[in-house]
Amino acid sequence: MKKKIISVAIVVCAALIAAAGITLAYFTDTDVATNQFTSGKVDITLNEEFGTQAPIPGVQDDEGTMLIPGVEIKKEVTISLSEDSVESYVWYTYAIPAALDSAEDSSKIIHVNHAGRNLLEFRDKQEYWAEGQTAATPEKQCWILDYAVEKDVMIDNVAYNIHTVLYNGTLKAGEETTVGMTKVYLDKRIDFDHDKGAYVLNGKEINYNLSNVKIIVTAYGIQAATFATPQEAFDAYAAQTADLPENSIDID
Repeated sequence: MKKKIISVAIVVCAALIAAAGITLAYFTDTDVATNQFTSGKVDITLNEEFGTQAPIPGVQDDEGTMLIPGVEIKKEVTISLSEDSVESYVWYTYAIPAALDSAEDSSKIIHVNHAGRNLLEFRDKQEYWAEGQTAATPEKQCWILDYAVEKDVMIDNVAYNIHTVLYNGTLKAGEETTVGMTKVYLDKRIDFDHDKGAYVLNGKEINYNLSNVKIIVTAYGIQAATFATPQEAFDAYAAQTADLPENSIDID
């Protein structure tokens, strides 16, 4: 009889709790993690000092850019990265009219020189060091000449040969490369044949207007992340831009 009374009491208590709206509470907790992402960018600048040599009275123009056989014209090229840019691999190309360029130096009409002290394959040769230099340029600050020239590329209806020069290291925000290209000059063996009314090299007529020569220098940059070498970065850029449709935006 007592057991029945107790059971009835428990049922009554449960009914009273429910009627009073009393609920049971548990220890709980929640946490939210919000990750904010920003977009980086590659922002390069091509720096060039051009035609700053002293003019030659009577023959040289005031800007020091007239091509005269054997006379060097300063054309110093570097690339810099903006303060808000991500770490990047950089390189540049220079395009020379194909009629003035050749794979063999002996037949070149226009010569382009680079700072030997800053070329990877020449960095240890002291004869190329700058005055006062006491150690070789660090490998990561050197340039690599790509001898696989892209030939006869049409630019403004003129055939050009395009040469590529890769920077061996990366640039961090605010940094600038060492000097790559240093000067250009017309081959000293060139002469003007008055009978032919044309410039000649070794007696062979030059079929090009030497009074209007354009050398086109273009700088490029790509994020350093995911690439182990400048060649990998260059190959990836080339593959990406080759796949871009005509008139698309090419971010460099």
